[in-house]
Amino acid sequence: TPLPDVAATPGWADHLVAAQRHLLSVNHAEGQTYLGVTFARRSLGDSLTERLLRTFGRGVAESERRRLGRTVEQFDEVLGAFGMRGRRVTAQELEWLLYRSVALCMAPPGTLSPVTDGRWERGDLLALTEQVERYRTPYGSTVKLVNRMTGEERHVAVLTVGRMEPLEIPERHEPWLHFHERLPWPMELSTRVDILGSGDSFRNLEHRLRMIRSQQLDYAEHGIDAPPELERLAKRALVIGDEMTTGLPVDSARAHGWHRFAVGGRTREECLERARRLIQLYSRELRISLQHPKNQDWLAREFIPGEPIANTGYVRRMPVTLLAAALPQAASTVGDRRGDLIGRTAGTCRRPVFLDLHYPMEVRERSGLAVFVAEPGGGKSTLLGALGYLAARRGVQVTLLDPSGPLARLCAMPELRPYARVLNLTGSEHGTLAPYSLIPTPLRSEFGSGPAGDREFEIAVSNARAERRMLVQDICMMLVPPQVAREASTATLFRHAVRQVPAEETSTLDDVVTCLAQLDDDAGRELANLLQDTAEMPLAMLFFGRPPEGLLGPDAALTVITMAGLRLPDLKIEREYWSAEESLALPMLHTAHRLAVRRCYGGSMSSRKLVGLDEAHFMEGWRSGRSFLVRLARDSRKWNLAALVASQNPRDILGLDVQNLVSTVFVGRIAEDAEIASEALRLLRVPVNDGYEATLASLSTADTASAARLGFREFVMRDVDGRVQKVRVDVSYVDGLLEHLDTTPAAIAAAAGVLPSVLSDLEA
Repeated sequence: TPLPDVAATPGWADHLVAAQRHLLSVNHAEGQTYLGVTFARRSLGDSLTERLLRTFGRGVAESERRRLGRTVEQFDEVLGAFGMRGRRVTAQELEWLLYRSVALCMAPPGTLSPVTDGRWERGDLLALTEQVERYRTPYGSTVKLVNRMTGEERHVAVLTVGRMEPLEIPERHEPWLHFHERLPWPMELSTRVDILGSGDSFRNLEHRLRMIRSQQLDYAEHGIDAPPELERLAKRALVIGDEMTTGLPVDSARAHGWHRFAVGGRTREECLERARRLIQLYSRELRISLQHPKNQDWLAREFIPGEPIANTGYVRRMPVTLLAAALPQAASTVGDRRGDLIGRTAGTCRRPVFLDLHYPMEVRERSGLAVFVAEPGGGKSTLLGALGYLAARRGVQVTLLDPSGPLARLCAMPELRPYARVLNLTGSEHGTLAPYSLIPTPLRSEFGSGPAGDREFEIAVSNARAERRMLVQDICMMLVPPQVAREASTATLFRHAVRQVPAEETSTLDDVVTCLAQLDDDAGRELANLLQDTAEMPLAMLFFGRPPEGLLGPDAALTVITMAGLRLPDLKIEREYWSAEESLALPMLHTAHRLAVRRCYGGSMSSRKLVGLDEAHFMEGWRSGRSFLVRLARDSRKWNLAALVASQNPRDILGLDVQNLVSTVFVGRIAEDAEIASEALRLLRVPVNDGYEATLASLSTADTASAARLGFREFVMRDVDGRVQKVRVDVSYVDGLLEHLDTTPAAIAAAAGVLPSVLSDLEA
């Protein structure tokens, strides 16, 4: 349920209208790919058998049905594999395709046939064709299509792919069959391809080689020097023949195809201008010649499934690897197609990107863990805050942990201020970060009934107690000097003391100190004295005692936990050289992460919740840190919890060994270290050492000739369905949001006179 509107601020309806207007400014046409396969031609015997059986009312022979069924199963298996993910078309999808093929570049049908039976008689196909009238001239450059029901009119020009220069694979640019998506209007594509196996390809090559030799002999007989192009072609044919005979079958296969582009416009002039721009784009960028043939009506009919080739000209012969590099099956779709509008794709095309952070749990039944990785200035904190704001406006319970503090300015936004709260840990009460209370005890209602449910509940309670002991041991090791922590007896004594204290939420760190002080061992009493000395420091008091009641109540829609003013340590420097404040920052970050998640366990399991955690790299290297993220990822689906984790280095996430539990990944600019970029590609599940590292380095690239700040940030996104695409985050449709999320020093200084006084009223 959206948050109630606040007087004199943009309401929920205004928020939706602003997003819709922003969406209309982006080309929101989305491509779909349909593959038709002609895998068998009926023999004369099969045709005669069918005619004979029809006289007895039986139709096609059963043996032919079984033979075709086996072939169809093989195609289903091949086309359904990863990289293609094809599936059989439904009757409604085929109806939509036929209508779109007849009404090229026109608006898609608002409604399809209400009959769900899926069977169409031959005469019923008129319903798909007779609504659209075609007007053409014998040598016209376009075809005019008119929908006689709606009055819509479109002029269509069909272009075909002509001569091509050899392309290097992998290409340095977008696939050549998708390059048209750079232009801001939608187009239709039709590709007819004949795949020749190794035998057919080799025979075709031998025939052409004989033609070349014959031409050379003709020149020699007439005493004329043959053009050098013939000798180069002959040598090229011999090289290709050697590759075909010695390589893999896929290396010898060839694809002969006709590739058509349908360009539409409201007027003939607009259509021809768009066709000219498309021809110019392919000629300038790809060195591919697009031709504008005559008989446009025949070419337009090629787009209808089952229609024959208009003419055999402009056939393109290429290896199947070159056709595969064009990625005809690929689409630019990424995201969940529901939820909040967060930007647009930034690859070849410009498509809107929607993200629903609860889609993985509610629909895909996957983990809700999302990872954000980028070097400083890459935009991960801004994206984290923007997603938190959008979720809070929809009524989701949001908790953000931002140690440095800029995200706390979200709570000062007028539409969120009555429902937001800032918790600054550097000024919080005694016992706020008490480690025993940060891990919730499982409830019996979370498990099924019966003995099996009882057993699962007992195991969950035991795991929670073990996790508390592990966390308390790690916190104690962080609170003592590093020289003491490295001694073998220290871990043994802490383990013994923690074992003596009940691992329940009601226990405190003071109980561990008391247990150490009562040991007969001098080393144990010395550890107790060290912890007591540490407890006298103002920030260390957060770990001792019991937490205050109602610390993180469910009343606030947005809670931002900060440690404003606290200096975070540099993990590259040994702990011996940290200041006292930096030494306390490490356990504070560990417990603050758990405090942010602890709030999410207080409400209903089915209600939507979101937690955002920054500076996750401080969790790496400690047992409790890894167990925390593993628990968070596993509990996210059960508790409907979207967990957003941000870090500057992908190794921090990979080191915690939770990459298999990650559902969504955002990787920003990583330009300094190629090895770190390779680790980021592993998070995206993209092959390394194939040149994609340069893509990460080119994200959010500023113009070196301009002194202006870059007004956007780009990420490579992998969604829950495994689709990977470059996106540009754009939430400018929310008035004032980017100003409140700006973390640059100049922006913070400009807001210093206004925001701190506002936030002080919101702090707990």
